[in-house]
Amino acid sequence: MQVAGNIGRNSGHLAHAGGYARQWSSSIGDGNDDGLTLVAQPVSDGTTIYAMDTESMLSATSLTNGARKWEVELAPENEEADEVSGGGLAMVGDTLIAATIFGEVISLSAVDGGVNWRTNIGIPLANNPLLIGDFVVVQALNGQATALDLLSGTVSWVEIGAPAGPSHDRIAAAAGEGDFVVHPGIGGEFVGIRLLDGGRIFIDFPTTRRSDSVLDATTTITASPLILPQGVLVATRNGHTSLLSKQSGARIWSLPFGLRDTPVVAGDVAFMLDQGQRLRAVSLAQGKLFWTKTMQRFEDEEDLEDPINWFGPLLVNGKLLLVSDTGLLELRDVNNGEVLGRQDIEEAAMAPIFVNGLMLLLSQSGNLVAYR
Repeated sequence: MQVAGNIGRNSGHLAHAGGYARQWSSSIGDGNDDGLTLVAQPVSDGTTIYAMDTESMLSATSLTNGARKWEVELAPENEEADEVSGGGLAMVGDTLIAATIFGEVISLSAVDGGVNWRTNIGIPLANNPLLIGDFVVVQALNGQATALDLLSGTVSWVEIGAPAGPSHDRIAAAAGEGDFVVHPGIGGEFVGIRLLDGGRIFIDFPTTRRSDSVLDATTTITASPLILPQGVLVATRNGHTSLLSKQSGARIWSLPFGLRDTPVVAGDVAFMLDQGQRLRAVSLAQGKLFWTKTMQRFEDEEDLEDPINWFGPLLVNGKLLLVSDTGLLELRDVNNGEVLGRQDIEEAAMAPIFVNGLMLLLSQSGNLVAYR
């Protein structure tokens, strides 16, 4: 299973037969605390969910009742995560691939957590790996992309990216299609790469805009690129959202706002949450805005206190679903963005995943919570 559903990173239209009543909760270990943030989105094979905590503890949990099946410590002996967050997961068949903040890519058995191989890249790794063909592509906190052989862990090629300082923010994952990979660098660039040999096809540098926020003023890319029939949908956190040609990287259109989370696409419409917490619907063909709705930005909106951070959107049963770090779930109309439903949930660390009738949410405190 890839994060966002497939190697192109578009989660698509999700089916969810159940509702959103809490079924069970199970701890994966350490959550957001002491400067560390949960980054790795869990993955599942349909019977088990696999998750990694902020200290690089990997665990397998039953989808039936939340019981722990196994756990394995991925941190090298005598090393701790300190105050840098990173790492990620992906899986194919009964093989898990873990990328760690300690610079290792590790292939493990999904059955018992046994290690097949481990390769030390030597640079802290930032996000969920891309599994495409016979390759694993991982992103580093310094913006480097590395491709490894899926069966042996041998390094196949390295893309350095544009010169930039190390990122201390969440970093987007690469996307792929056939022999084509799009690598989001930390200098705000998107690099089109040939999978087989690592050769560059194009490089694009989206522009940024002025901001009073240190984080918002960075060129960091936190929304993963989407490879679509229409082109490659890309966005920096602070800057522009653009559709690029897959052949040349030329911009087909561009809109003057950045994104924090990966959009979701259905047909010609991309639904996205911008850095200002505005939910937008955009035509992929023309880059035209269909509608915009502002999400609740503060718990105390009168005094502008206690900010709310939203994750999503996901497209579930024909509705847009978003969750927040303050424990809210909202369903919104795809036609106009109006609220269709709202309820309390656990405080989210990231967008949920949907597996076999369950919504699985990783909470700020490090709990996996199942809803049906």
